[in-house]
Amino acid sequence: MKLFDEVKRRKTEVLAVTTSPRAFVKTSQYFMGADNVRVALGFHPELVKQRSSEKELFFEQIRSTRFLGEIGIDGSQRAKQSLPEQIEFFDEVVHTAAVYGGRVLSIHSRGAVKEVLQIIEKYEGECVPILHWFTGSVKDTEKALELGCWFSVNPKMCFTASGKKVIGCIPLDRVLPETDAPFTHKDGVPYMPWDITVTSYMAKENNMAVDEMNLMLHRNLEALNDIR
Repeated sequence: MKLFDEVKRRKTEVLAVTTSPRAFVKTSQYFMGADNVRVALGFHPELVKQRSSEKELFFEQIRSTRFLGEIGIDGSQRAKQSLPEQIEFFDEVVHTAAVYGGRVLSIHSRGAVKEVLQIIEKYEGECVPILHWFTGSVKDTEKALELGCWFSVNPKMCFTASGKKVIGCIPLDRVLPETDAPFTHKDGVPYMPWDITVTSYMAKENNMAVDEMNLMLHRNLEALNDIR
């Protein structure tokens, strides 16, 4: 709760993703009236099988929610058992988002880049996909860009060779910073929503001042909000 209070106090622009429909309800209630926070309706892929009873609630909530996340497919070893259910559910989510139109999706694709991009391609142009902490190859990144995907870049990506390659492929008007706060850490300290690691890295790579890059990223957020 201290983190939430600090987000409110700082008036940091935040898209707060959630992991389940019930978590979405609670988080939305807490941030009600906070103009700087948008709460996304989520159903983390690792929870799809064990919380199947919440699926009906999720699809009820989509009707009145523009931002969806975290959603997607997880093909890592610990989640592989539920992969068929994840793929079926993610397809249904993107289909439903396409039917309603104008939905912005924050998408998890760890170990399942191929499957995620196939479903995005199936409903291409019907919603706005943002690939969260993308770990695909350069070729995957180029394919995602062709499909109209945006990318949210995590501080961890700025310190790995593969992450840097992905960042280097993304046009500056198709990127947003993310922290995955408070679940990612540096030296045992969680990254906070106001962290500027990504902004500083991208400013340096593009020979821009940090303030200039920060303004550009803010404009990207505004542009994203205007897409319908």
